[in-house]
Amino acid sequence: MSLQNVNESKKDAPTYVGFFLLTKRLIMIGAASSQSYLNPPIRELRGLELWIYKLYWNSSRVTDLKRKLSFKDSKFIKPGKRVRLAEALTLDFIARNTTIPVPQVLDVFTVNGVVNIVQEFIDAPVLEDIWHKLTPDEQRSSMVQLKDCLDQLRTLQPPHPERVQGIDGSGCLDDRLAPGEWGPFDNHAAFHKFLGLEAMRMRPERFPLVQEALSKVHGRRYKTVFAHGDLGPHNILWKNGRIVIIDWERSGWFPEYWDNTRVHFARGPHVMPGWWELFREFADRYDDEVEVDLQVANYVMRI
Repeated sequence: MSLQNVNESKKDAPTYVGFFLLTKRLIMIGAASSQSYLNPPIRELRGLELWIYKLYWNSSRVTDLKRKLSFKDSKFIKPGKRVRLAEALTLDFIARNTTIPVPQVLDVFTVNGVVNIVQEFIDAPVLEDIWHKLTPDEQRSSMVQLKDCLDQLRTLQPPHPERVQGIDGSGCLDDRLAPGEWGPFDNHAAFHKFLGLEAMRMRPERFPLVQEALSKVHGRRYKTVFAHGDLGPHNILWKNGRIVIIDWERSGWFPEYWDNTRVHFARGPHVMPGWWELFREFADRYDDEVEVDLQVANYVMRI
């Protein structure tokens, strides 16, 4: 079928919808029910699969046609140089070991070496965009659900009691701390050294503002729990009164306070004060660790 000859009217919509369904089916070749696509090495798209990928997912003409026909995809492809197999493994791990609502992973492949994760497309707004439209009861309901998700994450048993790492033992991602992949770390002390906390504590004359906060947490021991790493209403969908948590690329095994401090950094009182206060009401509190983050910001810019 030549896209140049496509009639822009909707009278032939069933024909083109059938074409979309066929191409979507073809793009899933190799996604075995055994979930073999989660086992490295990741397959590289070639031949017919690659042709279909370029036609269906990377063609502006097909995108325009779908828009004209009000055609909605049931799948979503997340590509990029920063996309890793670890994110797909995380989604699968969460789905198998908890009841936390997350998108289903359908396939993983590479195109020119760049990882693509095919996942379920959930047609819903992010909580951040509609928070002001929710009733107080709906806002509290979303937080009750989020608290349950956090509690479930904290029950997961780490493969190593103190190791900070990704789901598969790899390093972690968070550009606010360092570009690219960093870690893993054998223990929390090594992780805190990477964060610069020990260096600041040992030089009070240069970093006076952070000393009181550091003195409160120095020597504390933490459980290792699984953390989302970028939690907040910007990564939570709201669909029919239920939340779905998305974008797990920064997740991994971290000290137990990690999600709390990341929430504050991303959507704390300086961004969404109402949401943050409700979060503090429901979630476990790590006020001292949040204060360390605030004082460190006097010396280190983390974007």
